[in-house]
Amino acid sequence: MNDRYFTMRAHFLEREANGRCFFKLRELEQLWFCSLKNVKRILRQFEELDKITYLPGAGRGNPSEMIFSHPLQIEVEEFMKDCIENGKLDQVAQLLRLPIPKSWLLKVSSDIREMFGYQQGTESKDVLHSFISRDFTTLDPLKVSISFESHLIEYLGDTLVKYDRKKDRILPHLAHHFESEEDDRKWTFHLRKGVFFHHQKPLTSNDVAYTIERIINSDESSHQWLTGDIEKVDCPHPYKVIITLNKKNPFFLRYIASPHFCILPSNQPFNEEEWIGTGPFSLKERTENKMVLEAFDHYFLERPLLDELHFYKVSHDAATIVDFTVQNSPSDEVRSKHEIETGFRFLMFNLRKQTVVQHPSVRKALYHLMDIEQLATDLNWDQWVEASSFVNSRSSPQKKDPTAIPALLAEAGYNGEPLSLYHMNYQKASDLANWFKEQGEKYGITFVLQSYTFHDFYCRDIDQKADLIFMGEVSSLDPHLSFLGAFYNDTLLFRRMFPLDSLQWINRKLETFKQVDSENREVIMSEIEAHIRENDLLIFQHHPIKTRTFHPLIKDVKIHSFGHFDFSKLWIPS
Repeated sequence: MNDRYFTMRAHFLEREANGRCFFKLRELEQLWFCSLKNVKRILRQFEELDKITYLPGAGRGNPSEMIFSHPLQIEVEEFMKDCIENGKLDQVAQLLRLPIPKSWLLKVSSDIREMFGYQQGTESKDVLHSFISRDFTTLDPLKVSISFESHLIEYLGDTLVKYDRKKDRILPHLAHHFESEEDDRKWTFHLRKGVFFHHQKPLTSNDVAYTIERIINSDESSHQWLTGDIEKVDCPHPYKVIITLNKKNPFFLRYIASPHFCILPSNQPFNEEEWIGTGPFSLKERTENKMVLEAFDHYFLERPLLDELHFYKVSHDAATIVDFTVQNSPSDEVRSKHEIETGFRFLMFNLRKQTVVQHPSVRKALYHLMDIEQLATDLNWDQWVEASSFVNSRSSPQKKDPTAIPALLAEAGYNGEPLSLYHMNYQKASDLANWFKEQGEKYGITFVLQSYTFHDFYCRDIDQKADLIFMGEVSSLDPHLSFLGAFYNDTLLFRRMFPLDSLQWINRKLETFKQVDSENREVIMSEIEAHIRENDLLIFQHHPIKTRTFHPLIKDVKIHSFGHFDFSKLWIPS
C-alpha cells in the first residue's frame, strides 16, 4: 500500500498545487498495473487512512480531483525515519527509486548510508549494500556488454586462467597448469580437482567443452570472436582439456581469461535467474529492483570475507547522495577513492546510415564544436581529463577552432537538416546533450535529442534511428583484451557504426596485434586511434575521474576490473 501511495504522489508531484491535483483514473490504471475497479478500491483505502480526499470527475471524460492531507515532503521524511528505525531496507530502496527531490534526501542521507553502507546482521553476517541508478541488464556471459554486469559475472563464475595486471601475464586458475604445442595452435589445460559449482556438481572437462560449444553455437552471442579460432575440443580425461586452434594465436590465453569465458555446468541449461558457476559468490536473489550475491562457502580458493552483497535499484539522485558515489559528505563519515576511469567518453557518428554526417566536413565541424574545456566550464565539471585516446596515458589535449565551423558546414552543403542525437537517460548525460544542442544552434545545426537506456542499447533499432550517440567505453583489467573486444564485440558501437572499410583496415591491424609483444601492441593501438581521429569516426571527449566513497570501517578497498571495487577482498572488522 505504501509503495502505491508514494508512487502516485511522486507521479503527481509536478502538477500538484496547494495540496491538490487533477488527474484521470486511467493514469492510475497504468501506474499501478491494475484494473479501474481496483484503482477505485485503492483510492477508497487511502481515504480511510486519511491520506487523501478523492473527488470523482463530474461527467464522462472530466478529470477527477485529489486533495492530499499532508505535504509529500513531510510524509517522505516520516516514512523514511520509520523504515530506518525498524530496518526496513527494501521499503527504503523502493522509496529511493521514485523521482523525489534531491534536497529531501539530504536530511536523512547519513542515516541511509549507515543503514545501507554496511551491516552486521543478527547471525553475525557481514552484509554490504550498494545502489545502482538504472535497471539491471543481462547477466548472460554470451550477451553482457555493460561494465557493471560484466564485473558481477567475475564473482559468479571463474575462467580457466586469470590475467595478472601487475605483471601483465596469465596465471593458472581453474586450470592449475597449461602448456602450448604446435606453434601455439594446441593448448592443453589440466583442471584442478575439488572445484565445485554452486549446485555442488564437481567441475570436469565436459563443463569446459560445454561452455565453448555454447559460445560457438549461440545465435545471440556478442562474444563468439573469443572462440573464432577454435577448431576442436578434446576431453581425454575428466581433468584434462585439449583445445586445438585453426591457426597460431599466442593471444588465445588472454581470450579465455575473459569473464565472458567463465565455465558453466554442462548438466544444467543456463538460467539468468538461477545463475550457476564456480565463483566466490552465488546468486541468492534477483528481482527487477534488487540483486543479492552470497559468499560461496565451498569456493576452491579463499572464501570472500563479506557474507552478502545487496544491490538496490534507486533513482540517480538517491544514488549520488547515499551510495559509493555520494558527494560532499563530512570527512568523518566516509572515506573516498579517486581514480581516473580506465575508459573514455565519446560521441559516435553512425556511419552506416546515409545522412549528412557521412560528409567528412560535417564531422570535422562537430569535432570543433565539442570544446571540452568550455563544456566543463559551462556544466561546472570539476573532475575530468581530456581524451584523445582509449586510455589516459596516451591522451593529450586536442586543438579546437570554432571559427572553422561555418566554412566546414558550407563545404558539406549542410542546410540545417535535423540530426538525431541519442544520450543516456540520466541527468548528467541529458545536460551534456542539451549543451551540445545549444552550441550547435549558434551555427545553424539542428539536433533532435532522444534518450535511451541500456536495454535500448542492446536493441538494434537504435542503429537505424541514431545519427549520433553519446556513449562510453570502460576497460577490464586487461587493457589489450578490452581493446580487441571493442572492435570484435558485435554489441558495441564500434562494430555497429564504424564504416566497413575502416573496420576492415582495423581488423588487419588487429591480426598483427595478436601476434606481437606488449610494446608493439601499444604501437598498433596508437595507430588505430590515429586512424579514428584523422577520419573523425568518433569524437573523443574525456576520461572521467571517479570518486567512490565508502564507510570508514570497510577495509582493503581496491579498484578491480571496469573501475569497480573488488568485493572479494573487502571486509568489516568485528
